[in-house]
Amino acid sequence: MAAHVDPRLATVVALADAAGQTLLSRFRNSGDLDIAFKGPRDLVTIADRNSESLIIDGLRSEFPGHAILAEESGGSRGVDPAEPTWIVDPLDGTTNFAHGHPMFAISIGLWRNGRAELGVVHAPALRETFAATRGGGTIWSQDGNGFVPVSVSEHCQLRDVVLATGFSYERREIESGGLDAFAALLAAARGMRRSGSAALDLAYTAAGILGGYWEYYLQPHDVAAGALLVTEAGGRVTDVAGGDDYLQGGSIVAANPTLHDRIRQLLAAGPEHPGLGRQEYL
Repeated sequence: MAAHVDPRLATVVALADAAGQTLLSRFRNSGDLDIAFKGPRDLVTIADRNSESLIIDGLRSEFPGHAILAEESGGSRGVDPAEPTWIVDPLDGTTNFAHGHPMFAISIGLWRNGRAELGVVHAPALRETFAATRGGGTIWSQDGNGFVPVSVSEHCQLRDVVLATGFSYERREIESGGLDAFAALLAAARGMRRSGSAALDLAYTAAGILGGYWEYYLQPHDVAAGALLVTEAGGRVTDVAGGDDYLQGGSIVAANPTLHDRIRQLLAAGPEHPGLGRQEYL
C-alpha cells in the first residue's frame, strides 16, 4: 500500500483480512454454522457473529472513542453525526456463505459529518480487497499482490456494460413495481447479475467490472464502504430519487455519471417511493 495513503486504511485492511480468515475457517462447513433466522430468508450464522466481534474489538482498540454501528450487535445509536462512526457489515452475503457460494464480503466504512471518509470491502474467498479514502482514490488488491488504482467503466451506453442489482429478503419489489424496472434495465444492458452482496456489487462497479448497480430496501451497513469506493473511482452515487440519501434512505444507484443518469431514467418504471422503513442511524 502506498506510503501516502491514510494510515488508518492499512489498519482497517489488516482487520478485514483477519475477519476474513475467521469466515474462511467455517466456509463450506455446514455443520459448523449455527444458523439462525432474523426473517424467513434473512440468515445469521456464528461466522457473522465471530467476524463482527473481531472487527469491533479491533476498532475499539485502534480507534478508542469512535462510535460503531454493526449489523448484528447494533452498537451505538443516536451518536453525534460530527463524531467518527464505523459502520460494519461483518458478512455481507450471508445466504451465499451459508450455501457455500464464494460471493460474500466484509464491509467497513468510516463516516463523519454525513459523509464517508474511508471504506474497505474484502472478499476472502475471492482473495480480493477494495479500499478508498476520501480524496485518495480507490485501490484494489488480488491474491495479496499489492494495491493498484481502479476507476469506473468509461462506457456511455448500457448496451456495452453488465449491470447488477439485488432483491430484498421480503421480496417487496414484486409488489412495488421493482420487477418492471428490472425488466427495463435488463432489456437495455448487455447483461445483468445478481451476486447477493451489495458491498461487492459496489466494489465491482468501482473497478469498472460492472457498469452500474442499483438496489432498493438497503441498510447503511450494506453501502457505507462500497459507495465511497465508487465515488473515489470517478463514479456517481445517489439514492434512486437522485438525492444524497443513499446511506439511510434505503435505495442506491451507482455508475459513471453518464450511465447513472440513464439507469435512473429507466428506474422511473419502478417503485415511486423506494426504501420504505428509513433508518435513522446517524
